[in-house]
Amino acid sequence: MNENINILSIDFDKVIKSRYITASTNYQFAINHLFPLIDRLDIQRNIQDNKFYHRLEKDLVTGCIMPPITLAFVDENIVSLENKDALTTYLNENIELGFILDGIQRLNTLNRTYKKNSTKIDLSRVLFLNIVICSSMDNLLYRMITLNNGQKPMSARHQIEILTANLFEFEESDTPIITEREAKTKKIKVAFNKGDFMKGYLAFLANSTNIDNQKIIEEKLDELLADKILDSGITEDDIEFKDVVYLINYLSSNIHNYKWFKNPNNLIGFCVGIKTSFSDLKEITEEDFHEQTKKFEDVFSSFDISKITVGKVRKNLSNYFISNYTTLKDLDTFDLLDNLSQIID
Repeated sequence: MNENINILSIDFDKVIKSRYITASTNYQFAINHLFPLIDRLDIQRNIQDNKFYHRLEKDLVTGCIMPPITLAFVDENIVSLENKDALTTYLNENIELGFILDGIQRLNTLNRTYKKNSTKIDLSRVLFLNIVICSSMDNLLYRMITLNNGQKPMSARHQIEILTANLFEFEESDTPIITEREAKTKKIKVAFNKGDFMKGYLAFLANSTNIDNQKIIEEKLDELLADKILDSGITEDDIEFKDVVYLINYLSSNIHNYKWFKNPNNLIGFCVGIKTSFSDLKEITEEDFHEQTKKFEDVFSSFDISKITVGKVRKNLSNYFISNYTTLKDLDTFDLLDNLSQIID
């Protein structure tokens, strides 16, 4: 039995700047090669109670054709390919690098049905695939959220957590070492609390420091975050989050900068503000950045902490300071204090 992915059409998604492919395979390939990919995302959506898919089990034995499975890859070197043979070779030789955006429940049901009725199910039956090859995880997350928004078991926050867990390595739960899998040669070794790192990425995607407002119930906050991400223009940005990680990694070679980033509110504010000032800050030296953050901290120490919400103000001010870096960097401490004090609400 032929176990391969056969490409039917090749297009380009102009929104997420990704290669979009329709293809076909069969149930045998799905069981052997697609079902194992479920675990790559720590099961992004909990497997539903079997009774919900009992009807599908019967239909599979009878000989149904399941709705298409959506498969995704992140590989910036492949997005520009249009050659059918080259893309076919890539997909079949790198299937273990893919992960399932849509169809986890169906694949689980297919595998379960095969185990229960191996002699009754026709494994040569066609299975159609929608395949997305993205150049960045930012654009892929945008597509994931548009696919899953509104499905309660799969919030935007959860999608970001599972995808970053897939693309970044976290060694030790307390102070993980973050190493992007596709760029280990860059020696990214910035130790963050995993939760703080996720918040920084969430803030970057949403273009907002208001990502963990305790005054909003969790369900509504997740809906708000998804809406912010979809409206943030992440598919049109020239900067990707991995660029931010590289910059933080570089600046953190100075121990004072490293300690500044270890404050989660500074990190969140930086991840939002850098979207508008990356071209200016990407050339800054570690020492110059330390001088600027030292000035920022001198100003922050001038505020009466009994009259402000410290965490909220720090996030907002670090965002403002970084996003307006070009105009604020030459101010002395008193002028900066006067400037920042006017934006505290």
